[in-house]
Parts: sequence; structure tokens; C-alpha cells
Amino acid sequence: MPESRYEVLALFTGAMIGASLCIMSTGALMPFFKSALHLDQAQLGWLLSIQFIGSVAMTSVAGLLTDRFGDKTVVRWTGLLMGLSLIAASLVASFSWLLAWLFVYGIGYAAVTPAGCHAIIFFFKKADRGLAMGIRQCGVPIAGVIGSLLLPAIALRSDYREALAAAGVFTLIATAIASQFYREPHELEGERVSLRTMLAEMVQIARESRLILLTLTSMILIAGQLALIGFLTLTLVHRAGYPLSLALGLFTLSQVAAIFGRLSWGWLSDHLFAGSRALPLATVCVLVAAIAFAFASVTAGTPVWWAAFLAAALGFTAEGWLGVSVIGFAEIGGEERSGSALGVGLTWTLLAAFATPALFGALAQVHGFEVAWRCLAILQLLGVVPALLASRGVMPLPSTES
Repeated sequence: MPESRYEVLALFTGAMIGASLCIMSTGALMPFFKSALHLDQAQLGWLLSIQFIGSVAMTSVAGLLTDRFGDKTVVRWTGLLMGLSLIAASLVASFSWLLAWLFVYGIGYAAVTPAGCHAIIFFFKKADRGLAMGIRQCGVPIAGVIGSLLLPAIALRSDYREALAAAGVFTLIATAIASQFYREPHELEGERVSLRTMLAEMVQIARESRLILLTLTSMILIAGQLALIGFLTLTLVHRAGYPLSLALGLFTLSQVAAIFGRLSWGWLSDHLFAGSRALPLATVCVLVAAIAFAFASVTAGTPVWWAAFLAAALGFTAEGWLGVSVIGFAEIGGEERSGSALGVGLTWTLLAAFATPALFGALAQVHGFEVAWRCLAILQLLGVVPALLASRGVMPLPSTES
């Protein structure tokens, strides 16, 4: 057994940081992709969307593999796949090949969330899981902070290809450390059951009404997160007229705020909302809608302090919610089937993530960023309905622990 549950949490948070560095830095690298490859807004949206196509295709499989082989094995092999695909992407100066290798990276990224959730469910009591998962999910915005500072600096000195190579090496190192030093308990090494049996159990879990409703809200919320990751920097450059350096600084600020958001929403879910995973998500939907409406009005005359406030508020809300959703999925599956439950919920959530950048980019291309952000705000309000239905008033999601 590991020395402590906090050691386990640190290892899987580190793996999350390494695996997320590329996907969280795509928005910060958009200006470099645009300049080097001569891309329009819709094509830029595909650079982010393509990473989620692979994840959509493989998330359910990744959940099954995690249940079957355990967290340690899945982290090791998917980390290798992600790192090598990014290095391969850095070796070609072609939009088509870049899309292809980012697709492969997305296949590996599908396992980032399921691989490690067994450990969270096993090592942490229900009253602490929201915060624990929030800490682990902080790896995503931490990757955004590191990536938005490191990778554009590398791209400025050379080009985006060197930045991709650096992200690949970082991913290899972080996931290798996690898989090497995590001493997996025997109970979490995976069940040696037939694939047919596991698929049948996944189908059964997929019919759980709370899982369906929680997934619908997560699909809507992920649209706000992807709009922030992919288009906050471009909106500030093209609509507000800010210098690229300032826009990148505000994106970094949003990622710092997202770190606090993931910690805060996890703690609030455990304590203020009495263990409910649905009511906090309904609250986030309302807040993201209000902030997106305000961000749609950003123009060349917008004071920097107001843009900074909106960027931080978007990071805190539009990225802060994911840990709550993930632990909700995992609790429905319990210790033995958390990977399968996550596979179902995240497959549909990532499908929405895949669609968002391309659709948002197309809207911005045809109607402008103001319309795109207003449409996003309206969409967020729709997420309140399934979240409230899932909550059943103020009751928490049922625990299926053995």
C-alpha cells in the first residue's frame, strides 16, 4: 500500500498535469498555428476539436480497460501514446498531419480521467471525495498555466513545432513518474472478467437516470470550458484589440482562477451542498451564462481590469466544475465500476467538447465573437434543468459503494 492517500493524489495529479499540457495550451498556441499554417477561425477550431474526437471514440473503452487492468497500467501506456504522438506532430509542418497526430493524442487523453478515479474512490471517504477530485482535476488548469507560459515562449523563440515537442516530452515524464511510483492495491488491479460481461454491466450503468441527467448538464458545461480554452485569447486579440502578450496573460489568469475554482466547487459540493453533485452544477450553469453575456460585450474600449475580471470569473466557473461532475459519475459506478460509469458519462461529455470549438469557430467566423458568446450563454442556462432533476431537491447522489 502507498504511504498515504495524499501520495496517491499527488501522483495522479502530476499525471493529469502532464497529459493535459497540450490540450490546455492549444488556445494559447492558436495565434502561432494561424500564422504558420495560414488558417481561418473554423480551421483553428478543428485543432481543438480533433483532440476530442479521439477521446470520444475511446473514452468508454478507456473506462473498461481501467476496470479490467487497473489505473497503473492504463496511465503507463496511454502516457506513452500521448507523448510520442505530440513528438510526431512536431516533426511535420502540415495542417493535415497535425490534425492526424492530435487525433492520436486525443485517443490517449481519453484515459486521463478514468485512470485514477478508482484510487480516489478507494482511498477517500465520501465526505472528502469532492475536494480530493477537485485537487486532482486542478491538474488541468495547472497544465493551462504552465502551458500558456512555457509553450508560447518556446514558439516565439522557434515555432509551434518545438512547443509541441516540449509538450510531448513533459507528458512522457509526468505519466512515467505516476505509473512507476504508484503502488496499486491488490483490490484495484482490475477484475479478470470477460469483455462481454463488462460491456453488459456498462449498458446497465448507462441506463441509470441520474447518470443520464448529470451527463446532459456536463455536456452543456463543457461547451463553456472549451469556448474559454479555445477562444478567449482570440476574442481579446481580435475583438478587444489587445496585444497578444496581454491576451495570453489574461488566459493564464483564467487558468489560475480555474485552479481555485476546482478546489472551491469540490469543497462546496462536499459541505455547502451536503454531498450533492448536481446542485453545484446547476449553480455553475447560471454563473457561466451571466459571465458569457458580459464577455460578449468586450470591445476595443473595454478596460483591462474588466477583461481581467471576466477572464478570471470564466476560469473559476467554466473550468471549475469538472471535478464535481467526475466524482458524481464515479460514485454512481462505485469502487468496482467507476471506470465504466465515467466511460459512459465522459463519452457524451467529450462529444460535446469535440463539437464546441468547430461550432463556436464557425459562429465567430460568420457572425462574430459577440454572437458566438451570446449563443453560448443561452446554452448554459439550458443546463440548469437536468441538473435540478438529478438533484431531487437537495438529496445527494446515491452511493453504490460495496
